[in-house]
Amino acid sequence: MKTFNTPNLPIYNSHSHCFTIDHVPEDFAKTMVWFYWLFPISWIKRNRVIRKLIKILNNKSVLKFLSWVFPKLYKALPRLLSFVEYFNIVEQEKMIKQLRGYYPLDTRFVLLTMDMEYMAAGKSIKTFKQQLDELAAVKADPEFKDIIYPFIFADPRRPGIDKLVVQYMEDLGKPYQGIKLYPAIGYYPFDKGLRGVYEYAIANDLPLITHCIRGVVHYRGDKNENKDWLVHPISGQKLPGVTNYEFTANFTHPLNYECLLNKKLLSAYWKDENIDLSRLKICLGHFGGEDEWLKYMTDCWLPADYFMMPNPKTLDIENPWYDLGDKKTFSWFSIVCELMRTYPNVYADISYTLCDDRIYPLLKVLLEDSLKITPGPNVYRIADKVLFGTDFFVVSKAGAEREMSIKLRSALGDDIFDKIARDNPAKFLSSKLNPL
Repeated sequence: MKTFNTPNLPIYNSHSHCFTIDHVPEDFAKTMVWFYWLFPISWIKRNRVIRKLIKILNNKSVLKFLSWVFPKLYKALPRLLSFVEYFNIVEQEKMIKQLRGYYPLDTRFVLLTMDMEYMAAGKSIKTFKQQLDELAAVKADPEFKDIIYPFIFADPRRPGIDKLVVQYMEDLGKPYQGIKLYPAIGYYPFDKGLRGVYEYAIANDLPLITHCIRGVVHYRGDKNENKDWLVHPISGQKLPGVTNYEFTANFTHPLNYECLLNKKLLSAYWKDENIDLSRLKICLGHFGGEDEWLKYMTDCWLPADYFMMPNPKTLDIENPWYDLGDKKTFSWFSIVCELMRTYPNVYADISYTLCDDRIYPLLKVLLEDSLKITPGPNVYRIADKVLFGTDFFVVSKAGAEREMSIKLRSALGDDIFDKIARDNPAKFLSSKLNPL
């Protein structure tokens, strides 16, 4: 029996992409492997041999071998394969039509743009501005007007980002409907350059989706050139990570959102007692990643003496942020859950993470248990804040989009699937500028 109502709402895929290979910087594979020069984007587009090589390397048996010998290449190959699978689609509208083909006709899609011009990976064939305008033109088409929900990417290093966000959010004929963040490419979510974006978002109840997972899309430059990256600017803890891939966790760690949303912490860092972003409506994309879900399921409860206190708190930024030897700290799964319980407008989506069906039992139990809680003032249920999403087209396996959605719906049951794919996204996406 339903414990909530779904009044004929459509399915929403709350985390997908339609940017094309022309929007990806030339040296995207830089720092992934030492022979990254084999995989420039222009070669992937033009050279059938390179595309064939990438497909061969993505064979299950080859991937298993590479996971032992070249772990970085192993992690990067699925992303390169996604470019190979869609290398001949250079128009975002065609990518959207491909995505729609996996779903019922009335399904809605949140489309997250990507600004990769500041990740030190070279130039792309098309600029970020061209990407935005192309997607805006699709949004203006009556066929897609009510089907797609474009999100504009906000990088604090881009000059005039505040004005750019307002421009595309308030274009009445083809409005963008939310904001995308991607700290992994070289900034913290509490960067002061995003203040105007955040205040505009709060004033208009706009949804933001950020990147909260370890991943292969990250800053490609020399991280040692920035002295501010030696210690965390708010916690003061020394930042680990030798390679760029390892270091990116310092930007995407979920405790950074405690730094952003905790009024006391942010006021001290920004030196402004009036700043308060605790009601920011923000979704932590990927829910920390499947590896952190598995860590939660396999690690024992943490010993109190590791934290030098009897009852360690999940969101205490003075806690160790990373495992040290045999000493384990809180999983990102636990931290994301606590953020949703603590702040009224923190959400999380399961995009990409749902590729690993080992997490399905934990997801189902988490949602079922949460639904038993009676919501009230300052009582926020996780079940009201989880969103369905897939991360198309990053999920590179052909046909995986429909396969994953059906497997998830089967595992959760229709009632809970409807909750995260219909009810919750409708609430998250509605804003003063674009009420649903």
